[in-house]
Amino acid sequence: MANWSLKKYLELAKGFQGRARNTSKIMMNRVQKSLQYAYVSRRLRPRILRREWIQAINAGVREHRISYSQFIFGLNHSNIQLDRKILANLAINEPFSFKTVVDEVKIQNSMKEKPYDDVSLDQAYEKGLIANNISQTWFKRGIKEGHKLYGLKRELTPEELKKIEKGE
Repeated sequence: MANWSLKKYLELAKGFQGRARNTSKIMMNRVQKSLQYAYVSRRLRPRILRREWIQAINAGVREHRISYSQFIFGLNHSNIQLDRKILANLAINEPFSFKTVVDEVKIQNSMKEKPYDDVSLDQAYEKGLIANNISQTWFKRGIKEGHKLYGLKRELTPEELKKIEKGE
């Protein structure tokens, strides 16, 4: 900053009040200090935003009678890939969409056996993982694609796929 011209300092001091805008010695010190504040603030901004997102999510999940820690735990086990920024936005601006996410997490938390374990279609229906024909269709589609939320962790063999399609 030693080789900056007075013109550069004047541009950076635009908006300062009193002698900090006019007097070169005071202006240079104030500009340097303002650049230090800006540097520190750029590092603090992500921390502050993350804290605000967590507060918004916590307030949203408390309305649905679940704690933040249980919600995040269930979110990870549900294989829902939403970050805190998106969840906070949903909690504030889309309460009905946020409620569906919370309900899915509650279902995952209440199950003793997680749905991504080896579960057949009949077992899933008996355990209440699926309720009607539409859910069964999604369950079958999830198994075919190897989806963790509705099916298995591994790919199915062609014989297993045929059994599922027949309804066995």
